[in-house]
Amino acid sequence: MKKRHQQKLVVLAVLLFFLWNVPFVTIFDGDAQLFGFPIFYVFIFLSWFVAIIVSFLILKKYYE
Repeated sequence: MKKRHQQKLVVLAVLLFFLWNVPFVTIFDGDAQLFGFPIFYVFIFLSWFVAIIVSFLILKKYYE
């Protein structure tokens, strides 16, 4: 694997670490809802889904 692909995956992991860390997650802790779901769950699952898509795109370019 090329160094830049590894670096992108490490940056993604560090970004997720900070997004899911307690001080940032408490911003979304409340009674607000989006489409009937608590905003906290929407944030966690949406960021998780985006991370999967981004890592897929990085690894797809690696295998080309």
